[in-house]
Amino acid sequence: MATRFGAVSPAHTYATKVRWVVGCLVSVILVLAIAIVIIAQNTDASIDQSQQPAAVPNPAAASQGTLAPTIDVLVAASRIEEGARLEPHMFNAVPMDADKTPMAVVRAADRDTIVAKFAGRMINANMPIVRDDVVDSPPLTSFHIPPGYRASTITVDARSGVEGFAKPNSRVDVLWTYAQDGRKKVATISRFVKVLSVSGITKSENERTAINKETTVTLLVTEKDAKKIELARTLGQLSLSLVGDQETVNRSNEPDAITIQDLVGRPAQEEPTEVANDGVMYTSDPRSGRQLRYVLRNGRWALDRSFSGE
Repeated sequence: MATRFGAVSPAHTYATKVRWVVGCLVSVILVLAIAIVIIAQNTDASIDQSQQPAAVPNPAAASQGTLAPTIDVLVAASRIEEGARLEPHMFNAVPMDADKTPMAVVRAADRDTIVAKFAGRMINANMPIVRDDVVDSPPLTSFHIPPGYRASTITVDARSGVEGFAKPNSRVDVLWTYAQDGRKKVATISRFVKVLSVSGITKSENERTAINKETTVTLLVTEKDAKKIELARTLGQLSLSLVGDQETVNRSNEPDAITIQDLVGRPAQEEPTEVANDGVMYTSDPRSGRQLRYVLRNGRWALDRSFSGE
């Protein structure tokens, strides 16, 4: 049957749809084929890698990896007293684990930043220096007396003053020599005491101060020790014993008092004890008429010669 000019026949439309469907199917098949090829290639590559032997780690590299990084920090070479001027010889550079290093510690590379400054508090030997330990200016006065402490002054000479080696900001023990029950004794009545001044001088010099005659030394002690020192001064003789720079405030295990027996290594003789009498009997001497006393000891009567009868 004839159609009008310009119209599309149903057969032509059906053929076009078939071509589109076929083209889509062909495209899908091509995409699937490409995907299968790519997956197969990746699978082969992973199989090849799994069949290869594992790489052996380098022992040297592994040992280096286990070492923790370190940082050189500054530690006090000896005890540094509060207010002391910081000098390069007062510090040592010591390596420290980076993960254990306090954030405020002073590193060895920063040594010049604290030199010529001052210690804000006492720093014990071998302790790391932290920023809080360092101040820009010295204390307003060397007689910085904390609560509960007192400044106590004693008189010393060249011997009892350790020949001038007991300088301001050094540490000493106070010794007391006295007599008790007719025996000489020496006791330590105050330990690890800070020297505030010598002859009124509060600045510490590098060399010792020569003592040619009696002079005064002012010490920083607790209130109780100040009373002990004052009482001991009136009852005996005081002297100083210099404490080393490496020593801390820990008490010594030595006894507080040393006697002559400790010096010669012999025990003290025990005082004779009075023996109790088992009985007492009084009688008169037939010749002189004096009254006599007999005491019974261990079942035997004996004349008490210490008795003076009328």
